[in-house]
Amino acid sequence: MPEILWEKQAEKALTKVPFFVRGMVRRKVGERVRKSGRDRVTIEDFREAEARFRAVAGNKSDDELKRMVPMDNVPGVGMVVVESCHNELSGCPNVLIKTTEWRKAIEDWIAESGVSEKLRERVRGDKILYHHKLKISISGCPNGCSRPQIADFGIVGYVEPDVDPADCMTCGACGDECPDEAITVEGGPPVFDLSACRGCIACRDICPNGCISLSGPRVRILTGGKLGRHPHLAEVAGSAATPEELIGKIDSIVNGFIENSEDGERFADYWIRRNGEV
Repeated sequence: MPEILWEKQAEKALTKVPFFVRGMVRRKVGERVRKSGRDRVTIEDFREAEARFRAVAGNKSDDELKRMVPMDNVPGVGMVVVESCHNELSGCPNVLIKTTEWRKAIEDWIAESGVSEKLRERVRGDKILYHHKLKISISGCPNGCSRPQIADFGIVGYVEPDVDPADCMTCGACGDECPDEAITVEGGPPVFDLSACRGCIACRDICPNGCISLSGPRVRILTGGKLGRHPHLAEVAGSAATPEELIGKIDSIVNGFIENSEDGERFADYWIRRNGEV
């Protein structure tokens, strides 16, 4: 098989690619050129590959990109990816939980439980791919900016509303404002459909008399989200009032997956098949 040569301009452009994906880019571009029946990489070949890479990478940080690159299947490889929204840094007005506190609890659990190594030992083959890893996404409110719906575990902050009927003038503003259509006002104080309510703060903030109050913040635990050939949105499997309660439930579920899943089975597929609850 003839060696793939890189023209000077293409070789120079390759040096600007982050070092941790440079080898993969060289290999992939070379394979694409060889399949086209050529043996030389031009700057046009590189730019085409660069455009595809940028489309995949989006606005991901270097740390995020590193996690997506195939890695040798050796002890110590990180097998749990934790992402969270940036509500505390951005001053988001919708924030209900301090995501840094919940994230720290999860990261401490990863470090202390040895779960990452247990997950690695399940992988057959000499490479760890991104889909082998367990993804946990934390969102400070039901808007879900960190995409908890497509993670193995989605942790979403929420509250529950209550009303003081003495001050309610049945204006219906809360029902009009509710983004989940979970409030009915028919000649009396609002009635909340908690099965439809996602647990935001819209109704409280719109109430002119301030008669709607909110419970303390909790998190919903979503499980089974994934993309790929057969995508599936994560579904609510339980809730937790404290990081400690959350860790107990995640630990139990993940260890159940490690012990009972089929060979090569992804977490989301295991959870969907199990159809269980926290």
